[in-house]
Amino acid sequence: MERTGLINLVKIKLDEYTPEGVSLPFDDYIGPMLDESSKDIQEKGPIHLLTSTELPCDDIIFQNNKAYIPVPADYIRIQEIKFPLWKKSVRVAISTENPNYTIQDNEFLAAGYARPIVTVLSTNIVDGLKKYLECAKVLDNTTPSVASYIKKLKPEEMPDILAESISWLCASKILHIGGQADKARLAYEQFANSLIII
Repeated sequence: MERTGLINLVKIKLDEYTPEGVSLPFDDYIGPMLDESSKDIQEKGPIHLLTSTELPCDDIIFQNNKAYIPVPADYIRIQEIKFPLWKKSVRVAISTENPNYTIQDNEFLAAGYARPIVTVLSTNIVDGLKKYLECAKVLDNTTPSVASYIKKLKPEEMPDILAESISWLCASKILHIGGQADKARLAYEQFANSLIII
């Protein structure tokens, strides 16, 4: 859906929740909150509703039974990664703060072919500090059979089926900024319901 159409959807929802008029210039907030809402849905929304892109795997670095895949600039999250010998695909990349990452130093609890782990981390393997997907328990010089990710999109580039959800989330954020917590909560409930029925 075009950006103006999304903005109009947000305005309709704001009018619905503030029929007495508003004291804040909502137009100033709609654009930035629309972008933030779109990003939130891409980061946490149902993965089957989002468009995936093939992860470039040309520059994989192998070290200590791990593969390091450079993270693209437009990366939001992985959709699926599976290397040969892995018993299952990985659909969620963890952070270095996750307890599952800290136990990787234990030889009995470290990732294996039956329970692979993918971590997003910044490291300086080659040419300074860069962001990589660290894939644990990988044979050297192998390429993943599946490697896809969700890339960052503008709200108007998102699938049309998500237009209602984006506009409800945006309205909720704007109402929250305006100090209308009860109305913001109701708009957020509408957002959650809109994702369930898709």
